[in-house]
Amino acid sequence: MTAIHFTTDDGRWGRVTFEGLDSLKVSRGEYGPFPPVPGQENRFDWVTTISNSAWLRERYEYEKRHYGSTYNCGGDVNEMLTDFSHYVFSFHDQFVEVLAAGIWFESDDKMLGSRAPDPDHPLIGLKHLDPVEWFEHAGITCQVRRNPLALDEIQNRARLCSQPILEVAAELDGRAGTDWSLTHRVRDGGGVTSLKGFFGHSAKSFNSVPDLQAIRPSINAWLEEVRKRRREMGKA
Repeated sequence: MTAIHFTTDDGRWGRVTFEGLDSLKVSRGEYGPFPPVPGQENRFDWVTTISNSAWLRERYEYEKRHYGSTYNCGGDVNEMLTDFSHYVFSFHDQFVEVLAAGIWFESDDKMLGSRAPDPDHPLIGLKHLDPVEWFEHAGITCQVRRNPLALDEIQNRARLCSQPILEVAAELDGRAGTDWSLTHRVRDGGGVTSLKGFFGHSAKSFNSVPDLQAIRPSINAWLEEVRKRRREMGKA
C-alpha cells in the first residue's frame, strides 16, 4: 500500500494512504507549487486540494485516449473527473502531489513503517469482522458483514475517503471472499452510496443509504449467473 510517512510537531509518527491512487510527485522546495487563495495568503494548510487541476485533466485525457472502456478492468474513466482530487501535502522543505479518490490518516507514537493498517482502516474493508447475518439465493449461501460504527460517524469519515457500510460474501467451495460491497463517500458536501462488485466498479448508486433488501435484486441476479456457470462446469 503506497503511503506518505511523516513526523508531527508533537513528535508522533503519521501515515497517509490513498484510495484509488493514480499518480504521485515529490518535489523539493519550501514554497508550494500553487498560489494561495486570495485573502488567505498568511494561512498554512499542510494538506490542500487544487481546483480545476491541469494535471488531473491531463491524466484523465491520457487514460481515456489509451484505455477508454478498458480503463481499470472495465471501469468508467470519467470517474477521474468526478471522484478524484489533486492533493498537495506541504512539508518543511518538500511537497508531495497526489491524484487519488481519497486519503486516510493514521498516527502512532512509533514509526508506522510497513506495519499493517489499523483494524478500522476503511480501505481494508470488513473481512476481518465476523458475519452478522446470512441469506440464501439460487442455492448459494451468502455472509453479510456490517460496519459497527454509527452512521453519523461513517458519514463524517467519508469526507476523506469511501467507507464500507456492509459486505456480502458468497460461500463457494469452502471459501467466502468479498463479492459485493456497499460504500459511502461525501464530496463537495453531498453523499453518495455505491453498490460495488468484485472489481470495485459501481453497479448502482443511491442518494441515501439503502438497506440490504434494496440491493438484493442486483446480488440475486449475480448469484443466478454464478449458479448457472457452476452447473455448466459440473459443480454443485
